[in-house]
Amino acid sequence: MANRIINTILPGNIGLFVGLVIVFPGLTNAAQWYSDSSAHIRSLYDDNIRLTTGDHNPVFGMVLAGKIKTGRRTEATDIHLDGGAALRKYSGEKGLDINDFDLGIDATHRTERNKFTLNIAIKLDSTLSSEIQSSGLMQSRRRRINKNFALSWTHSLSERTSLKLSHSYIDVAYKNKKNTGLTNYTYQVMEAMLSYSLNQKTVLSSTLTSSWYKGSGSSKTKTRNLGFMVGVNHSFSETFSAGAGVGMRYANTEQRLTGTNSDTSDAGYILSANIKQTFEQMTVNGMFSRNILPSGGGALLVTDSLAAEVEYSVDERLSLLLEADFYRNSSTDEDDKSRDRIFFSIRPKVRWRLARRWTIEGSYRYRRQRYDVSGRTADSNMIALTAKYVWPAKPSAGVW
Repeated sequence: MANRIINTILPGNIGLFVGLVIVFPGLTNAAQWYSDSSAHIRSLYDDNIRLTTGDHNPVFGMVLAGKIKTGRRTEATDIHLDGGAALRKYSGEKGLDINDFDLGIDATHRTERNKFTLNIAIKLDSTLSSEIQSSGLMQSRRRRINKNFALSWTHSLSERTSLKLSHSYIDVAYKNKKNTGLTNYTYQVMEAMLSYSLNQKTVLSSTLTSSWYKGSGSSKTKTRNLGFMVGVNHSFSETFSAGAGVGMRYANTEQRLTGTNSDTSDAGYILSANIKQTFEQMTVNGMFSRNILPSGGGALLVTDSLAAEVEYSVDERLSLLLEADFYRNSSTDEDDKSRDRIFFSIRPKVRWRLARRWTIEGSYRYRRQRYDVSGRTADSNMIALTAKYVWPAKPSAGVW
């Protein structure tokens, strides 16, 4: 499995390494190693883990997971490798067991007025978790392979003005997807963002985005989207900050059906808003957006998302948390209502710092999902207990 991951993400291992050294020459200078890793084990009970409206049984599960981040850093350059694995075993229903893996390379290089970033990653996971935000097709557990490439350049035009150009490419494929409603797809985005600092507290921005979605299902969906947004972020004080953005988008969708082709256009607005408030013992974060999201359901989706997180520190060891998410999805093709959906999740947690590097967490999660076409609602309740251990970071000097 490890060889398969490496060969998939790095088809030309030697060429990629040489390219990284050329783009990020600071890697060959004196640098510092660093590493950061953690592991956790979780036991859980879920009365509808697939979030289906059909027949289902409650399941008990056990998850053993680990993450590691290791890299090399200089004053100008940082390159690191991120890896993770999760072994999942369930009882109560068949066909749910699966092992997840992810591997990625992140590189950053800075000069006096420029910043270059490169990200390459592959993730092997399950539709039980990967489709929550987009298509919602979690009913049939399938392997998802997500390959991602992203490159960006940020240039300081002046002390107050900066320009960022970026390009990202995503290739998503599903194993044994027949009769599941899932579709392999590619999605790429090109973006240009201009930022201007009015002062130390206020930043204005304007962003132009162009994206292409291509699904490989029977309809051969192709969607081209163009969007423009202006925004502002302001720090009202050391403990309170907020931001907002508004813009317009235009999408054109082509579908090749049996014996006929269709070409539809759709226009609408896009929004974003965020807020952060820090109190002496509590932190509150909130985010709302209306934007475009790729999906394995065979279409580019217009997604309204709302997320909130509250953390209250009772003392140095005990913390209370509350997390909530809401999604409203619809196709960019207004005539297609088959993907219109509402999803809601709320997760209260109690976290106890047992020792310096040991944390125990108890949590409850409620989820609800409804598709407009069927009108049927699925919900689930989950209870989980998690123990987490964080290894100490290990920086060390040396020459690569």
